[in-house]
Amino acid sequence: VALAASASNKYDSILATDYESVPLKLLDAAYLLNQNNDGSSTSTTTTTTTPIVTSLFDICNLSVPLPPADIVCAADILYEKSTGIALATRCIEALERGSRVVIGCSPGRPGRPAFLEELRRLNPNMKDVDFVDVEGTTCSGERNSLICGEGSTSISDEPEILLVALMDLMPDCL
Repeated sequence: VALAASASNKYDSILATDYESVPLKLLDAAYLLNQNNDGSSTSTTTTTTTPIVTSLFDICNLSVPLPPADIVCAADILYEKSTGIALATRCIEALERGSRVVIGCSPGRPGRPAFLEELRRLNPNMKDVDFVDVEGTTCSGERNSLICGEGSTSISDEPEILLVALMDLMPDCL
């Protein structure tokens, strides 16, 4: 998400967070490679994009406030009930301060029911809010095992249809 936002060059600043440093290091490396038109890390021809700032942030640590943002994007974090509950709390926090919230989730994630239940408990006006399945495609080609582990359904030899669940929340939904 951060790479796409950066490439659009439509934002003044972009902050990407994770609770582990490895994904942020991979993002930093991908950003540098995308700056070079030929895909190398040493090219002298660069592309103009919005810089990406990375920072460690644990959504489950509710004693630390959510960083300020016009748009809060969350993806690939509903692996557990605890992260689902924490994400619901963070969504309300972001919406109350006026941020738009966009969430991407693979269907069937274990934290998804807990997220929806907690979101609706925290704000009864959101009783009808749900994910919308959007058609995408799998990735093909070599992938790092940190991104697509063994048994991943998001990679294939040839691109195949893959459903991704999306939720787009605006502050006025409260």
